[in-house]
Amino acid sequence: MTGWWRAAPLLGLYRPALVAVGVGLLFSVVGAAAVARWEDRVNRIEFENAAETEAIVMQNGMNEYISRLVALRTLFESTNQEITRSEFETFSARLFERHPGMLRIAWLPRVNRKERAEYEAAAITDGVSGYRIKSLEGDGFAVAPQSDEYFPVFYSTQPKTSSVYGMDYATVPERRAVLERARDNDRIAAIRTRLFEPKEGSRLSDVLVAIPVYAKGTSREEIADRRRNLAGFVVGIFDLPLLIQSIRVTTGASPAVSMNVYPPFTARIVSLEETLPDYSSAATPLRSIRDVVQAVHWSGSLKIGDTDWQVRAVPTAGGPLATTYDRAGAVLIVGMLLTLSLSTYLMLASRNSRRLSLANRRGLELAQTELAQTDILTGLPNRAFFLSRLDEMNSQLSMRGLPFSILMLDLDRFKNVNDSLGHAAGDALLRQVAQRLKSAMRANDVLARLGGDEFAIIQEAGEDQRACSTELAARIAKLVSEPFLLPGHRVEIGTSIGIAIAPDHGGDQEQLLKKADLALYRSKSAGRNCFTIYDEAMSAELEARNTLEGDLRDAIARCQLEVHYQPFVDALSGARRGFEALVRWRHPTRGLIPPDQFISLAEETGLIVPLGEFVLRRACADAAGWPSDLMIAVNLSPIQFKEAELFEMICAALADSGLPPQRLEIEITESVLLERAVENHAFMERLKSIGIELALDDFGTGYSSLSYLTAFPFDKIKIDKSFIRNLTDQPRSSAIVSAIVTLARGLDMSVTAEGVETREEFERLRALGINFAQGYLFGRPQPIERILFDAPVKPSRRDAA
Repeated sequence: MTGWWRAAPLLGLYRPALVAVGVGLLFSVVGAAAVARWEDRVNRIEFENAAETEAIVMQNGMNEYISRLVALRTLFESTNQEITRSEFETFSARLFERHPGMLRIAWLPRVNRKERAEYEAAAITDGVSGYRIKSLEGDGFAVAPQSDEYFPVFYSTQPKTSSVYGMDYATVPERRAVLERARDNDRIAAIRTRLFEPKEGSRLSDVLVAIPVYAKGTSREEIADRRRNLAGFVVGIFDLPLLIQSIRVTTGASPAVSMNVYPPFTARIVSLEETLPDYSSAATPLRSIRDVVQAVHWSGSLKIGDTDWQVRAVPTAGGPLATTYDRAGAVLIVGMLLTLSLSTYLMLASRNSRRLSLANRRGLELAQTELAQTDILTGLPNRAFFLSRLDEMNSQLSMRGLPFSILMLDLDRFKNVNDSLGHAAGDALLRQVAQRLKSAMRANDVLARLGGDEFAIIQEAGEDQRACSTELAARIAKLVSEPFLLPGHRVEIGTSIGIAIAPDHGGDQEQLLKKADLALYRSKSAGRNCFTIYDEAMSAELEARNTLEGDLRDAIARCQLEVHYQPFVDALSGARRGFEALVRWRHPTRGLIPPDQFISLAEETGLIVPLGEFVLRRACADAAGWPSDLMIAVNLSPIQFKEAELFEMICAALADSGLPPQRLEIEITESVLLERAVENHAFMERLKSIGIELALDDFGTGYSSLSYLTAFPFDKIKIDKSFIRNLTDQPRSSAIVSAIVTLARGLDMSVTAEGVETREEFERLRALGINFAQGYLFGRPQPIERILFDAPVKPSRRDAA
């Protein structure tokens, strides 16, 4: 008791200290716990931001690879001519130069049963020794059995000795499935796959990307259209680990975050415990997805085509984003005196951390928005920005009444540069055009590239909007018409411009764009390298054209078309040798419409295909009942030559009518020979092989290349009537006709003169040595019921006017 009483005063004296110690310890513990929780939260925010940034960088890098594959698709769809093996290899090599993640690229054409031998022979000619279309059997290849359709590896970046050449993807179920998915959805499709000619140390972490390619100018709106118009696939195979690693190295990836990319969730995944990553940036052994998600992690996805790979990120062990509780330990050691300062620090630090996180996210969103509204090639705003700005201008128009103009630009002869000098030269030309256009603009005007060789301008209000627009258009036309200097070439192009002015030509986006396009179309029709301001007559013309197109569709469906026949005669004997079939349209309200008013429309809309088939079938059926010594001549449009079933249709018309092929003459214009020369030559040889005669129509009005006469198997040359019309007045026309006759005799071809209307013209032509004559002098085109086959041909004694 004596000790207690002695100690009691000391306890009372030091009670405040003891309380302070107790309170200090309590606050220290509470403060340390609070700091520990704060560290967890801050580290998690910073980690998630860093992980999200890394995932975006990986996705952007992957999109860059995919966009380069899409460029190959653009290469195939942008031209009517076949892409050669060397062009494919050169373009592919340049696209993926310094891109180590790309293992190989291939072109898989759609090959039907009839084309198989032709493709195999073409590949062997290109240097692929022993090329055969092969199917997968076990772990090896065998010659593919006969099938209606193949998708073989025809072009590839692999050496020509590689066994993958000829591999038919249609025989590999999972690859066929991804091709069908890409074709039917018109989307990029991807699967996780393995190589059938594996690289060293390969495993099932490669990615196959398939991009459908459709025939140029064909529809792909419906699945049936896509299946019918499919031309083939561009296929790329990525080494996924190497590709992601190269992206991270190139972009300077943060070592504080370990990224793990797992396979897509499919029926093949048995359990999460057995699912290992296809790629991991960590130096530690691979961890299953179940092990990763049990700790601090971030979840996302890496989209490749239409398939999502699973991304799981974790803080790197020992890295700056791993929670170590250093601050909580410091708070516990310092104690009670730092409690207040620590609380202030926590408040300020939390607020600063939150601000930093929001600032990073805002900056990232701003960069993404700016990138989404910028044309990468030229650095100009793109279509999205242009349309957004146009909405703003429309709003200002409605609120403040400020007028503005839209100028739509389309470069003239740009396709010639692309086709002759290559896409690299075309891209360089577009960049130079963009710079010239920018130099002609005011600071408050908007210049955008809509795509391809199309540009658009929003010109803000001026004192006289119409005068300002025309002055700007004239300045632009002058600038663009000046020569461009490309590496090794001097290029001259032009530009066609269409102008619409608000509010004069409309007050909403759709109206203004439509009317500017109509004005642009008028400029291109007027001869190019000029500008046109919209007027109401253009809409009326468009409406009339649409009405005529609808009427023409109805006419084909309701059989309102007629076939008239114009005779051609032997120049020496005057005897009738045959007829040319000419289509006429008997409109229910407008009467008989001549072909020059609807043939061009039919070719633009594709209606020439059913129209041409109708004329051919009717002509063959009518000619089958004529005397056997009379020929029937039928014209084929260049559009019809692009139809895959044209030969079968001609054979069917002959078989259904019973007309011998030797009595049918197909007339072809020179424009047919300018495109797809190899395919068209083969088609003409097929026609010749069954006995059909071929005539080169309107000779002398097109390119008139003499190489056509030697390269293509023509039997006859038809001299255009423009030479016949001036025959008796201009000696030069006689000289040209004489030269054509001499040339034709040397090539064992006959000559027909068209448009013979006077006896003097006929006598002169007969003296020059033509074989046949055709024109109003011998008869106008008439329906079959008005032709007398037993009556002799009697040329009119007066000029046939």
